Amino acid sequence: MPRIFIFSLVVCSIAFAQITKGSSGSLEDIAIVGGTLIDVRNGQEIPDTVVLVNGDRITQVGTREKLQIPRGANVIDARGKWILPGLMDMHAHVSNEDSDALPLELYLANGVTTIRDPGGYVSVSRLLADDIESGKRIGPRLFFCGDFLDGMPPLVAQGTLLVDTPERARSAATFLADQGVYCLKIYNNVKEPEVKEIIATARARNLPVIGHVPRTMTMKQAVEAGFSSLEHIRITGRELLLLDEANKIDFKPFATRETLLWQRFDVQSDKMKELVSFLAAHTVFLDPTLTVDEDTFLLSRDDQINDPNNRFLPPKLLDKWKQEATPEFYKLAPELKLAGAEGFEKRKKFIAMCAKAGVRIITGTDGAGWGTLLPGFGVQHELQLLVASGLTPQQAIQAATINPAEALGRGRELGQVSPGFLADLVVLEADPLKEIGNMSRITLVMKAGHRYYPADLTKHLPVPH
Repeated sequence: MPRIFIFSLVVCSIAFAQITKGSSGSLEDIAIVGGTLIDVRNGQEIPDTVVLVNGDRITQVGTREKLQIPRGANVIDARGKWILPGLMDMHAHVSNEDSDALPLELYLANGVTTIRDPGGYVSVSRLLADDIESGKRIGPRLFFCGDFLDGMPPLVAQGTLLVDTPERARSAATFLADQGVYCLKIYNNVKEPEVKEIIATARARNLPVIGHVPRTMTMKQAVEAGFSSLEHIRITGRELLLLDEANKIDFKPFATRETLLWQRFDVQSDKMKELVSFLAAHTVFLDPTLTVDEDTFLLSRDDQINDPNNRFLPPKLLDKWKQEATPEFYKLAPELKLAGAEGFEKRKKFIAMCAKAGVRIITGTDGAGWGTLLPGFGVQHELQLLVASGLTPQQAIQAATINPAEALGRGRELGQVSPGFLADLVVLEADPLKEIGNMSRITLVMKAGHRYYPADLTKHLPVPH
């Protein structure tokens, strides 16, 4: 495609007056003037732009020499700054017993305007989404899956619906659909007959199915069955190993299982390359959640407790988390610590292979938690881990913007700074395409036309000691 045509698409100006549900209710024109716009589709940087916002939508985008600023518009000077879409966390557990205490405004302070909760109490999810939508709480736009759908696990997770027969799978999926979820999440122990029933029910209700690869299935089988997004990097042993060997490992507790599997996996093997090619050839999204893997296999509990980000947490919540014991399935025997760390590095190489092959990667953290998993901070950390794995800054930014928008089925209103899209954007002090760490140098966040400044969002939170 000729370069001039690409540019014309970016700077086109089209009127868009419709204000949809959830708008700010204001018809004030806002003009963000003089910044360098990053087109996340192709990485093109367009200097000296104007972004016009009315209500909750972007109405026009263009260069300052070609686009007229409406008389009386509220002008925001963005000279010397960079503009790009709001970020998304596609794996954020916020619908739980800690929901009331979580400082959701930290997502916005870190440029995260949309999150997807892939498993929590559906009633809490609904109420929390309503509170955010109504303005009762300040936080990111919330898409949610509701309760996990799981088979008969050794330990039942909170917010789980047991689906140990096809009939119960269909009933549970129907219940969640009736509750207004945006997706369904399959967990570790669902068997293939129940998986098929869940996916058939979801398709009838036009809902995507995401989740862990069940331990009795492979990634390929999950994708072929109809998973639209694979959560975490969960390659079962039966994908790459002999079945007898896989059966000895696949049903072990999480940390031990992943360590023993990745001890045996050869990232450069023909089978691994074939798996990457398969994922690239299908429309599946991959949510690697490297941040939580790093938390499990590299960082210590003290590392996370002493992280300076925790200064933003309510003291009662931080104390509560300190008193909670680490779940047994997260614990790794001392003799496996080195292998666990090496396995994490292998998973990073796998993600780099996937990105190079064209697999659609999305950012998720598996927070909210303390330290690197703090709301909003986790996405910033995930971006850095993706780049450290071998992705370019542009690919990492796409994983937090345009790719999640497509995964949510909202590719025509989220993930881009374009006319007609929701006015979700971030203004930065420095170029993130040169250094991904610049993504955290935020001067302004806009969500659906509402303006937020990081210092204002955090000034009421606990201060450093």
